[in-house]
Amino acid sequence: MPLIALPALLAVATLDVPQYPTIQLQARTNLIVNDNGFNLPPGASFNSVTVDINNAGRVTFSVSVVPGRDGPSIWYGGNGSGALTCNAENGEDVFISDPKINNANAIAFRQAFGTLNGIYTCDVASGNVTRVTAAPLGASDWGTPDVNDSGQFGYRASFTGGNAWASFASGSAAIHAADQGIDVGSPYNFLYTPSFDGLRRIAGKVRVAAAVPVPEHHEIRIFTSDGNSSLVAIDQAGSGTSTYPAFDNSVGFNDSGQVSFVVRLPASQAIVVRSNGVDSVQIARTGQGGLIGVDFFSSVVNAEGLVAFRGVDGNGQAIFVGDGTTLRRVVGKSDVIPSDLGPAQIGQNDSSPVFGGGVAINANGDVAFTAALHPPGNNQVEWGTGVYVAYAETDVLFRNGFE
Repeated sequence: MPLIALPALLAVATLDVPQYPTIQLQARTNLIVNDNGFNLPPGASFNSVTVDINNAGRVTFSVSVVPGRDGPSIWYGGNGSGALTCNAENGEDVFISDPKINNANAIAFRQAFGTLNGIYTCDVASGNVTRVTAAPLGASDWGTPDVNDSGQFGYRASFTGGNAWASFASGSAAIHAADQGIDVGSPYNFLYTPSFDGLRRIAGKVRVAAAVPVPEHHEIRIFTSDGNSSLVAIDQAGSGTSTYPAFDNSVGFNDSGQVSFVVRLPASQAIVVRSNGVDSVQIARTGQGGLIGVDFFSSVVNAEGLVAFRGVDGNGQAIFVGDGTTLRRVVGKSDVIPSDLGPAQIGQNDSSPVFGGGVAINANGDVAFTAALHPPGNNQVEWGTGVYVAYAETDVLFRNGFE
């Protein structure tokens, strides 16, 4: 599907990519021999988490190690304050997914390797957790669950031999798409990590089995709960008119039916695209605006069509936001940003990544991320990893205070 040379889709044509003058620390973890961290129990830690943020600026992420517990916990807060609010089942092997938060402050996560696994919600007021579902029947895992503002859940359900994209609402589950491991009549032989929207739709990359005369190839599709789907993009193996050689495995998705995805080009080049299957907009391309690479983490797209992603510029890793007209670097390696210890520099003492996990963006354009820290000019001193929000200049929430 060729790219259409539009500055942006009609719905976002007047939107400007915001500036990000305020970056605020929400929490920080460090080795207890160094310091006690910030807004976390001393010795608590997390690794490569993807933070989520809702439109009110509330932030959540998972904490894998909590002193005094054998199981992980959920952190919730915003505007520079917060705490652990919900606990998963105790057990040193228990695993939870990166949590997702909707605009009613409902938090969803998946628990695995415990005694009662499935999709859970966290009540941030009481700290109670509730098991929502382990459907569909026969599922053994429930990957990357998300909850929308209607209280519907979307996820990838795993079965013995196959996977399905599923949703759960009003006490019942629906299968949006299934691979050939559980449905021999399916055209798909693999389903990648999906993204869920507020209209109970699931978007993602699928691998389509060979069917003469078309060889095996990849597509990006949007599926409704009745199993119908629409094509967003197809790679060159599936269509001779496509300009897309290959797609990354994860996508972003918003309620307007816009999907953001990364296309890999020859010679380690890449483009970031936003498309609804009819109109496609190039958000970024290596060589544009100082961008020299795109990391292998999912891009995300907000309700206004702004796309955020992890990339690389001349200083190293950085986070970018674009709308198809403007590409803005939000923050990156070597930047000095605020912390509870004073000004902190983003970086590592070696070539390790400076950002852990993916990024999140809300409707205001605020971007949540994690970053490795050290004192300015001294990367041999460990200040751990901070969870941050970069506030868009148009967002009045930060100026009015957190409620």
